[in-house]
Amino acid sequence: MKQIRKRLTYANVVSSIALFLVLGGATALAAGLAKNSVGSKQIKKNAVTSAKIKNNAVTTAKIKNGAITGAKVNLGSLGTVPNAAHATNADSAGSAGNAGNANTVGGHSVSKVFAKIPTNTTTTLGTFGTFKISATCDAATNISEIEVDPQSTDSDYAAFGDGPGGAYFEREQGAEPNSADISDGNERGIVTFSGAQSGGAVVTGTLAWDDSASFQGENVCAVYGYFTS
Repeated sequence: MKQIRKRLTYANVVSSIALFLVLGGATALAAGLAKNSVGSKQIKKNAVTSAKIKNNAVTTAKIKNGAITGAKVNLGSLGTVPNAAHATNADSAGSAGNAGNANTVGGHSVSKVFAKIPTNTTTTLGTFGTFKISATCDAATNISEIEVDPQSTDSDYAAFGDGPGGAYFEREQGAEPNSADISDGNERGIVTFSGAQSGGAVVTGTLAWDDSASFQGENVCAVYGYFTS
């Protein structure tokens, strides 16, 4: 007994207790942590990495509202946003006049006019509504006439133009012959045309024409503009 007491020093007692705690702790670890024993305070900062998160483990309910911003979204992975498909083709005439077809505005057709007319040639520029319009290029590559020929006697039209000869006004109405030259004999110029029928059909447009100075001196007459009918 005396021998045992001699060996019971403070250091021996402390080391024995430490050994017991270590062995006891190892046994506890081997047995596993108790359920719900690890809290947020026990997790070291930055200890949970993406590699430690199970695939598909984070659900929508676990994401804080407003936490995901545009900078975190891969825009290329998004499909068409609901209702944004309407922006591709505007659906109603009231909102954008069926913007999918840019040639139609409010039920009216817009037609571009572009013609290179060879010398000594008459070319039909087009029929807009009931008005057929043609242009004649003479031997000197000058427009000698831009003729409007209504395809109906029930018509009324006017043209306001300007050219080397000055500003002018032309008007025709009623029964045949009701064709008229709306260039006023100017070899170059610009004219605004308006025509109508008693039923309400309306044609408006603007034409410009030039002589051989057009398109780097090509041996043609040039006529260009648009009509809405």
